[in-house]
Amino acid sequence: MAGDAKEPQERLRCLEGALLRQEKLAALGRHAAGLAHEMNNPASAGRRATEQLTQAMDAQEDLSLELDRWKLTPEQRQLMLRTCRQSQGRGATQDLDPLTRGDAEDALATWMDARGVANAWDLAPTLLDAAIGQEKLEPLAQTLPGEALPDALAWLESLVRTRALLTEVRQSTTRLSELAGAVKSFTHAGKEHPEPVDVHEGLENTLLLLNYKLKHGVAVKREYDRSLPRIQALPGMLNHVWTNLIDNAIDAMGGKGHLVVRTAREGDSLLVEVVDDGPGVPAELLERIWEPFFTTKPMGHGTGLGLDIIRRVVVERHHGDVRVESRPGHTSFQVRLPFGAAT
Repeated sequence: MAGDAKEPQERLRCLEGALLRQEKLAALGRHAAGLAHEMNNPASAGRRATEQLTQAMDAQEDLSLELDRWKLTPEQRQLMLRTCRQSQGRGATQDLDPLTRGDAEDALATWMDARGVANAWDLAPTLLDAAIGQEKLEPLAQTLPGEALPDALAWLESLVRTRALLTEVRQSTTRLSELAGAVKSFTHAGKEHPEPVDVHEGLENTLLLLNYKLKHGVAVKREYDRSLPRIQALPGMLNHVWTNLIDNAIDAMGGKGHLVVRTAREGDSLLVEVVDDGPGVPAELLERIWEPFFTTKPMGHGTGLGLDIIRRVVVERHHGDVRVESRPGHTSFQVRLPFGAAT
């Protein structure tokens, strides 16, 4: 008899799991184009950097041969390498306003030109971009033979450019890896088991996943309590909760506004709050938003299952609580999760 009683409950769990997977796939389909574009940007940047890297390495090999004819001492070569390694990489002076930047480039190029560097105006932008200015080049000018300085600075610029391009490749592949990880975390297939979960990691994955919608006009403010412990939870299900809440908030603001993602401790529960400054939910619809298949979005832009699934995941699977407060300019969805175990 006990087994018979458990069978409907297990069947309901299976149906809920299938519904969740279907909703995840539908949501992923809605985000597919944006994610493809978001992944194409670092992929294109990495491809361009590798193409330029080949040219930079060829130039560096040629310049090394030119430099060899000056028979520099190991100490002189070490000084050149140290100058390069102390550089700050590409973009070190990106905060300078265009006029100040232009004046700095002119000053550096003039300094090199006075020392016989034929292509000083070509070398100056790369060196300055890595924060290698006149003050860092003076020791080289004082240590190296005067006739060797032009070849030495050309070699230095080539090495700096090569290292900057390698950094671009690393940043591009890291970005792709982060996006792939966020997608994997979101889809999280298979039967889940409770495990220790850092909610901040899930929230950050969601913000990364939805960055293609955020970056065009949504200012995100994170108010995290990083001292909060991990909670025993179903990570894939929680990630779906965060994705629905944040995606809904972005849509409610029309893609432009202020989004606050907050975490805090409330007694024996962990609070996750998502706040937007959109027009709000009309009072007469507040209770209906939890109904299955009810949606305020246009036809084809939502299944109406998102909030129903959120309540099922939070309340039934995590023994938590989800609430909403809304008025024009302020809508807050609050998820409270006990520090105990999920089921």
